[in-house]
Amino acid sequence: MKIKKLMLLDPVEITTGLQMEEDIYNEISNREVDLGYFLWRSKKALVVPRSATRKEKFEQASERSAQKGWPVVVRSTGGELTPQCENFFNLSIFLRCKDKQISIKDSYQIICSAIIGWLNEMGIQGDCASIDGAFCDGDFNVNIDGKKLVGTAQRWRKVKSDATSVDEKALLLHAVILCDGDIDSLFDISNEFYEMCGTNPFIVKDKHISLGKIMKSDVPDFVVDKMSSFNRYMDKYISEMADKYYET
Repeated sequence: MKIKKLMLLDPVEITTGLQMEEDIYNEISNREVDLGYFLWRSKKALVVPRSATRKEKFEQASERSAQKGWPVVVRSTGGELTPQCENFFNLSIFLRCKDKQISIKDSYQIICSAIIGWLNEMGIQGDCASIDGAFCDGDFNVNIDGKKLVGTAQRWRKVKSDATSVDEKALLLHAVILCDGDIDSLFDISNEFYEMCGTNPFIVKDKHISLGKIMKSDVPDFVVDKMSSFNRYMDKYISEMADKYYET
C-alpha cells in the first residue's frame, strides 16, 4: 500500500494549495496512491463555490475584494464562501474505497473524528452540528461549546477502471481549522463580499471561535506548533485508516 503524507508549514497562494490538493486527488483516482493526507495553510483569499460565479455582481465583487488584498478563488467543492489566511490551516484526506463501502455520513465522520480525536488529546471536547450564522454552515461543522471551529467539505469521483473491474470511488475530504488570529475581521470581509454580490450577509461573528482563543495560549508560532502537533496525530490516524478500510 502506498500512503502519502504531506505538510507545508509556510503559507502558499491558495491556488497553489488547491492545485497540490488536486494533484494528490488525481493520484488516488489513478491508483498511484492508496491513501493520504495533506496539511497546509494559505495566504489571504476568499474561496467560493462555482455557484457563486452565477451571481450578477460576482465579477465586480471579486475585483473589489482583490483590491482590498483578498483575491477570490473558485473551488470545486460546494458549500458557501470560506475565508483563508495564514492563521488558519487546512486538512485534506484522500482515500479510495469500493462503491457503497462508505456513505457520505461515514466520510464526514472520518475527517471529523480525526479532528475531534486530536482536540480530545489536548483536553478540548468537540462535537458536530449545524450552527445558524456560521460561515459555510453544515451538519458536520466541528464545534466547541456551540461555536464553530472547523468547516468541512468533500468530493467523490469514480476511479479509473483496472483489470479488477471493481467499482471504486476516490474521496477528497477537506477541513479548514480556525487556528488563531483576529477571525472577526475575516468575517467582516466575507460579509462585505456577499453585500457586493447583492446577497444579504449572514455570517455572525460570535458564532465562531479560534483554537488560540480556546487555549488562551501565548506560544510563539502558535499555528505552526498546532499544525506540527496535528501532523503527529494524523500520522497515527492514517495508519489506523489503512487497517480499517484496506485489505492487507
